[in-house]
Amino acid sequence: KVFITMNTSAEALSTYDIVVAQIEAAMGQSLHDLVEKTKKDCNRIEAYYGVEDLTLYAGALLQRKAPVESTYLNPEFGVKLLENWELFIRGVQRTVAFLEEERVFDASRLPSEVVVPVLVSLWANASTRGDAEGRARSVIRKYLWRAFFTSRYERATSSRTLSDTISLQKYLLATTAETPEIFDEDLYPLPEVGELLTAGWPKKKDRLGRAILAAAIRKGGVDLADGSTASRNNLGHREYHHVYPDAYLSAKGLSAVEIYRSLNCALVTWSTNRTISAKAPERYLADRLDNSALGEPEIRQRLASHLIPYDEMVSGDYTAYLEARAKLVHEAMVRLCNGEVL
Repeated sequence: KVFITMNTSAEALSTYDIVVAQIEAAMGQSLHDLVEKTKKDCNRIEAYYGVEDLTLYAGALLQRKAPVESTYLNPEFGVKLLENWELFIRGVQRTVAFLEEERVFDASRLPSEVVVPVLVSLWANASTRGDAEGRARSVIRKYLWRAFFTSRYERATSSRTLSDTISLQKYLLATTAETPEIFDEDLYPLPEVGELLTAGWPKKKDRLGRAILAAAIRKGGVDLADGSTASRNNLGHREYHHVYPDAYLSAKGLSAVEIYRSLNCALVTWSTNRTISAKAPERYLADRLDNSALGEPEIRQRLASHLIPYDEMVSGDYTAYLEARAKLVHEAMVRLCNGEVL
């Protein structure tokens, strides 16, 4: 197949195609078959990362090699890839379970996709025993959320993912090991409240904007109308809703940059979004109370599950609302980035 593609197609072979051919030639095994089986047995991983690309990236990290083309094209890479295959599958399965526990359900809302291969390599080797597994979960949670909220992976991602994989695994084995660089707050400080205020709309690939939304979903993200908690099954049916509606703020003369901020976003169902329309927050919440058996305490609780402050939301003061929500998000961020559970 490689020979035919090279001689009949104008499209260049991918690195993955070459690795497939090397494994077939050297070991007589089909990487395609293994990958297809992985897609069936661990199908939820594809919500986050393509299995072919993950095979190469995580495969390199499991070998303590940089995830770059020169690593993949080394003839020894394919041999060791197959030797580590069961370890890789174990890492994939535990990564999916962990991300679901952290209420991160898909690539569309993933603040940083490069965490996925690192998670696979970490969970492949992490303990499955009691306290040791509990410590691993806390450390990996701390890693995940710091990767989301800091600038660690904004450049030189290949070298940094390898460095983090090696240092975090050492750290998991011994509490006295050197602290991983990603945990160094002098090098990678968490954003202050003021920085959270300016984070962009999370539907775009804005890392900090998506991190804020991820923290809100981690809190629960209960829909204002139907009361459903955000989940893998219903997230695809939710829309990016402006807490202070676009039309409402535009009429007051605010710019798109001021309106399309992550702190002004909540994921709600289509029907909830259409009901809210361009109404002021105090108006659509009043309508919600009038048209349902829900009392104010329940509405407050549902808003709190999005890290949204009720009193500031209904005040009509958009700036005060943004500042109050930024403080709530900051508190949640600090806890998550210290390995705690919300």
